[in-house]
This record gives sequence, C-alpha cells and structure tokens, in this order.
Amino acid sequence: MIKTQFPRRKFGTLLLWASLLLPLAYISGSTATSLAPTELTVSRFAEPQLVGETNLCIVFGGVSGIYSGGGDPNVDFYEWQVTNGSGEVIFNRSAGAQAETIQVIYSEIGTYNVQLKVRRGTDYIYEETLVVTVKQGPTLALQPDYLLCAGAPTLLTALDPNTPNLSEFTIIWKNIEDTVIGTGNEFLTYSEGYHLVEIFQTDASGNSSCVIDGSTFVGPPIDFQLVTSSQSICEGESIHVSVDTPISGDWFVQKDFTGARSQIGSGFEIEISSSELSGPGLYLVTFEATTEDFPNCVSSKIVGFELLEAPKITATASNQPSDCAEESGFLQITFDTDVDAFHIPELNVSEGAKNAGEVVSYSNIKSRVYSLVMEKNGCQVTKLLVMEAENPPTLPSPPGQDPVLLTEETCSPTGITPGKVTLDFGGPVAAGEYRILVDGRGEITRGAIPASGQAEFPLRGGRYMLEITLGDCNSYAEYITIPRATQVEFTVPSELNICETFTLVPETDQDLIFSLTLPDGSTQTFNSGESITLTEEGSYSILGESTDPNSEVCPKQVDFNATLSSNITFAPVLAVEKCFDPIRYQIDLEGIPLEEASIRWYNDQGKIVGRGKEFYPPSVGLYSLLVQPLKSGFCAVAPIDFEVVAPVTSVPMELETEKLCPQPNTSTITLTTDENEVTDTEWIFYDLQGNRQELGSLDDLFEIEVDAPGTYEVVAYNELGCEIGRNLIPVEESQLVSLPVLEERYGVCTSGKTGPNLNPGDYAEYYWYLDDQLVSEDPIFTPKDAGSYTLKVVTEDGCEFTGSFETFDACSFDYVFPNAMTLGDPLRNFEVRVSEGITEVELHILNRQGALIHFGRAEEIVVGEPILEWDGTTNGTYIPSGTYVVVLIGRNPLFQFEQKITGSLLVLE
Repeated sequence: MIKTQFPRRKFGTLLLWASLLLPLAYISGSTATSLAPTELTVSRFAEPQLVGETNLCIVFGGVSGIYSGGGDPNVDFYEWQVTNGSGEVIFNRSAGAQAETIQVIYSEIGTYNVQLKVRRGTDYIYEETLVVTVKQGPTLALQPDYLLCAGAPTLLTALDPNTPNLSEFTIIWKNIEDTVIGTGNEFLTYSEGYHLVEIFQTDASGNSSCVIDGSTFVGPPIDFQLVTSSQSICEGESIHVSVDTPISGDWFVQKDFTGARSQIGSGFEIEISSSELSGPGLYLVTFEATTEDFPNCVSSKIVGFELLEAPKITATASNQPSDCAEESGFLQITFDTDVDAFHIPELNVSEGAKNAGEVVSYSNIKSRVYSLVMEKNGCQVTKLLVMEAENPPTLPSPPGQDPVLLTEETCSPTGITPGKVTLDFGGPVAAGEYRILVDGRGEITRGAIPASGQAEFPLRGGRYMLEITLGDCNSYAEYITIPRATQVEFTVPSELNICETFTLVPETDQDLIFSLTLPDGSTQTFNSGESITLTEEGSYSILGESTDPNSEVCPKQVDFNATLSSNITFAPVLAVEKCFDPIRYQIDLEGIPLEEASIRWYNDQGKIVGRGKEFYPPSVGLYSLLVQPLKSGFCAVAPIDFEVVAPVTSVPMELETEKLCPQPNTSTITLTTDENEVTDTEWIFYDLQGNRQELGSLDDLFEIEVDAPGTYEVVAYNELGCEIGRNLIPVEESQLVSLPVLEERYGVCTSGKTGPNLNPGDYAEYYWYLDDQLVSEDPIFTPKDAGSYTLKVVTEDGCEFTGSFETFDACSFDYVFPNAMTLGDPLRNFEVRVSEGITEVELHILNRQGALIHFGRAEEIVVGEPILEWDGTTNGTYIPSGTYVVVLIGRNPLFQFEQKITGSLLVLE
C-alpha cells in the first residue's frame, strides 16, 4: 500500500536551454493505493547502443555533438557524462525518454569521453564510452541578416577570408528550396529571402567532417509588395502599379533586363501608358523608398509585366462612291500579323483567324466610317477607315457659321469639366445621328440628333472621329480634337489601413494647398510637404489646388478609403516542441494575422538578426521584437524587449527515507529539490523482483508514505514538461523487531528517591516519559517517582517501539489491624493487612508489664490479604482479657526501609 501526503507544488520561472544554443546565422491527501506490479520481460526491449559524432570542429565559440543511446526510452533511464582530457566533467545529465538523445556543446578543442550508462528498472544493463575529437574549425563570417539595397547586390561571405586552410573547405550555397545556387566562400546575391550555406571538409576516407550549416536572410529595410492591375497589357492600353503599403517613393521602368532604366514619376502609385513604352516586350517596374532608420539603404521592389503586340493590318479604300447613296466602294485588307479573329461591325462581318500576309476584300460598300476590329492574344485593336464619297454632301449650317463647334475642357471646383461638341444645322433635320469613334478603341458613343437640328454632348479632351449621318446619307466624317485642361498632380494611397494613427503626406512636386474631407464631413487644410494625422476609418476625399489664385491649372480631387486596424499586441514566446532543443522563439500576435505583419528581431546593438515568425537566438543576451502591420505604413509601435538567459536543466534530487517498521508498518520518503523549478513529479515503484509500476496517484508530491518494500524512483519536470531531475531510493524492512523488555509494575522509594534500574534492551535511542514529560534519554533508567511511565526506543535502522509501566511507592507503610478481639470467636480474631512494597513484617504483642506474649513474622506477603493472624492464645492457652500493646514492624530491604508502628489491642472473653 502507498499513502500520499504533503502536496507542495510550486511554479518556477520560465528559463531557456542556453546550454544547447545553436546559432542559425553564422549559423496529496491520505488515500491508500494498492501496488499491483506488472512483471517486466527484459528480453522484449530494444538493446541500447551508443552512437554519435566523433569528429567535430568548433565554430561560433563552440560546436554541438548529438548522441543517442537507443534502447527503449519508455522504460530505460539514461545517465550521460562527458569528460574532457583532464577528467573534468563538462556535461552531466540523467533522464528517461528525454535523455535518449542529447546535444553536447564543446567550447574547447581536445579529446573527450562521452560515457553512457543505461538502467532498466533497478539494474544497469549497458555501459559504453565514445571518444570524441574536437578541433578548431574556421571562423564563420556570415551574419544573421543582410540589407539588400536598391541598385546593388549583397555579398555574402561564409568564412573569414584569412582562414589558413580555407582551400580545404567545400562551401555550397542553397536557397530555401534547398537548390544549389552557388559555391565558394563568397556569394553575390540580388535575391531577397533566406540563403543557406553548407561547409565541410573531406577526410582521408572520403567522409564529410567539420560540417557547418548556416543561414542568413537578405532583404530590404522596408516590407512591401507591388500590385499591378494586370500581368500584361495590349498596345494602346495602360497599366496601374501601386504599393500594398502606403509609402511614397520613386518609380522606374525599363525594357527587359538590359534596357535603360528611366524614372517615370514619384508617389504612392503610377499609371503607365503603352504609348510611353518602346514597343512590345517584357517591362520591369521598380519602386524605391527609404526610411529614417536606414537612410543610406534604398528599399526596392521590382514587378514585371508584358506589353503585347497589337495585331496590325493595312487597309485601302478604292472605287470611291460618287455620293453617299451609291454602293460602289471597294475595301481591301492585308493582315500584317496573324490575328485570332476579325470583325467589321458596320458590315456585320465576323471572321475567324487570319494569317499574316492573307488578304481579304469587300466590295459594294458605301461611304462611311468603318471599324476594322482585330483580336490577337487577348488584345483587341480597332482601326478606323473612312470611305469617302467623291461628292460628299454639305452639312447645312446657320449663315456664316460652322455647324460643328468644339469647346475645350475647363476647370471645375473639384477637377476638370469635360469639353463639348455643339451641332447646329440652322434648321430642322430628319433622322439625324452622330457617332464618336477613337482609333484603337472604335466606337465609344452615339446619339440621335433632334429634329430641331441642334445637339450638344460632353466629350473629354482628346482626338476623336466624328461621324454625322443625316437621313440615309453619311454627310460628315472628320477627326476632331478637344483641347485638354491642365490639372495639378499629386498622389495619395487609394486604400490604407490605419494602425492606430496614420500620417498622410500627399506626394507632389507642386506648390499646392490640400483640403481633406474626413468621414464625419469636417474639413482640414494643409500645404504641400505638410502632413495630417488620420485616426478614423471610413471614406475620405482630398482636394489639391494651386496656391496661385491666377493659375489656370485645374484642381484635382481624389477619394480614398481607410480601414482601422484593431490594436495589435505581440510578444516573443519560447516555443518548445522537444525538451532541450535549440532555443526557438515564436510570436504571440493578436489583432492581425501573422502573414500580414512585418517582423523584425533585433540584438542589443539594434541590428536586425531575424525577420521570420520564428527566431533562434545566436547567444544569450538582450533582444527585442518589433511587429508592425503590413499595408499600413510605418506604425508607431514600440519594440518588446526580452532576455535570453541560461536555463535550469537539472536540479538536485535528494531522497531520504526510513526502513519499514512493524509500528506503524510505513515509511516516509522525502524529496528535497528546488521546488521553484519543479512543477511536476512522478513516482515509480520497483518491487523486490524488479517489477515496475507507475504510481500515478502520487504525481506532483514531494513527500510520500509507503508500506511496501522495494525501490522507489521520482522524476522531476519543469513547467515546460521537460525532465530536469531523477533519483531512486530503496525501502527495506527492518530486521530489528524486538520489543523493549519491561514489567508492568515497579516499586520505587519516593522518600529516598530510589528505585530499580530498568534495562529494556539494546537500542540506538531511548526516551523515558513520566506521563507526558520526558525524564531521561539514558539506556538504563531508575524511576524515582510513582506514576505512569512510557518508553519509546529507536532501533539502529530507525524503527520505533513503545512500552509502558506503572510504579508504586514501595516506601510507604500502610497497614490495617484490629484494636479489639474476642477470644474463641474465629470471626473476630486478630489479623494484619499491609500495603504494596512491604516485603517483611514482624508482629510483637506485649502485656502491660512489657513482657512479650506473642511474636509473628511474615516474608511472603500478598497485598491486601490478611497476614500474621492470631487467635489470642499463648502456648495453647487464651491470654487474660485486658489491654495489650501491639508493635508492628514493616521492612523492604531492597530500599533499606524499616518502620515501627505501636498500637493497643483490647482482648475480650
């Protein structure tokens, strides 16, 4: 039976496994429990085998060796010890499954012995030693993080170029997909992301030794991505490119990778027209921006798009109709490029693919504007062809006035008012219609001309084809141009995410005044170069105007939306998947998804040492973590400081117990350890046959009470669930089971303070109590007072036994005898009774003359029973009646006690 007692669980401080640091860059109650052991069959378990690395090189000030013991981690207990060449222990760890594999950090060159002992149950079944040679490795030069600045590659250097035996090392560079991207000590990279390096030597047997694995991250100071409106555009179209984070910078474009790069603007976004490009092909758009933290390192991103070639044709018109009613025209089209489809809406022609060089023709057509629509690779291009009549009709008009009047664009309070086309034919017309067409796009609008002969419609600035039909006859076809108005230029983000606050600075190189309308309808004004702080989400409108009141440049209004990020909270959290793994931190982030965050890990010098959601500190010390939402500019978020400290990997495990004793047939086992670090304990029992049983009811206890002989093992865990201590202790049954030898009663002489010398037997400790008062701790005890005594003795193996006895006062002469008697009456004879402790009594009866007339002596006295009985006769004759003297003498020679009592006796006939 097992009895649990004294639960004393405490929670410790979270610490890290500093002894296993591996840089990635540079690279309770009283319930009884019955024991029902389950027999273990040793032969069914895997046999232990010590394996590990024996040839290592020191880098980063140290190198780790990995060793495993095999066996069965579910039942085996591993004891590891590593000693250096001087015999000094540099590593010592014992545990169960968590110690089946260990990492040993070597900080000095030399020869080491890695020793493993494996215990299964209570028996050691394996012991082996591995000899490890540690030599000095090369000095690694690789940093944990490199800035990638615009216009320049980053040079990664694996080993210190001054390494004496540099040529002996093979150095291989890989990307995150483990693809080899380079070899040699230096690698020049233009690529953002993780870069891995593998370094090793080759020994005489052709095996790799002194293997070093490292990684680093290469990237710009600012996290952002470029967003394009499409991946390709056709000739005649435009593409919009913006930054997913509201930051302003400079925009550049170049054709292919070898073309000259030219700046095309500044701001939060850019619109690129195909007319600004030099023909079909691949184009690269570059965005560059800087921050106050890294003013000399430009953050740059590149995005590509393809300008697709528009299909081309050569069209000729002949056999012009004599007038608008005649259908004698001839149209011939030669395809200069392949096309996927071809249409002429005005002729209801729709044909399939055509090959370059192919010719088609159409006859019997009348004078009008024709839209020749070509499709290729998703691009649609419209070529306008005018079939003119030899004698076109003249448009009617008011006297001295052009029937078509054009008005240029003008400024409005918030932007540009479109121009317009005014038609006035000087009188009524029948069935009039107009069409507006644009080269490349075809028809963009059409409308009926009122019977009054007057019409007006708006038209943005640009070059158009105007076709007017009166009645059944095309009367007019001519290119017209609406002059464009000039507008102020500035950019703001079209969408932004406010991270608590956002500082808005419109990007412009003009002297403007801005009016910002907030979601609540209020307005704030500020000038170019000034900023305004946004705190609300919703729809915004910003109007930019020239500060020159006489300027003819029109204002510009831009609408944009802002969403409000919830306040983010973040903290570095130690992540432990396997105990004693290298230190690894993750991020506890609330408010935004982790993939929408910009992450920076800094050392105590403010250098970036990590950018990922996981961080492996290269050493103990002070670090900080900064997390900011992407797509929300530079948020005023304070970094979180944290310290990587040396962990507690083991605690003392001292066990104390006593033997199982007959009284009370239990033993207490006490664990003494660092309870601030130990949060959980497990107890295991091995009976005398070696059978093992886990004592789950005793979990988390530091002191237990047991009543079965055998071996008890305790395992300690920290709050991470990692084993940090283990020990076992045997509990034996006591063979010293003799009880103390005591009688029930003893006499003492209270008057002389003497008594018998009591020797209860041979024990280690003695405790004599009178009532509840300890009166002696001597092996031999002489009681001197009457009362109740208790003796507790402790054997050499810690068992306790108790006994008790009573003492009486043997030097107190209490007596009883009659003062009168009747001669001849047996019921009224003379008799004496004395108290306990008197061992001898003499009786003397004297007459008045002092003559002795009767003597009696008793040495066998029964307490309380009559002794020295007398019938009143002397020499067979009754004595005369009268008064006599009685002398009674009581003795106890053991205590040299004697007392005389004198009384009188009346004798009657």
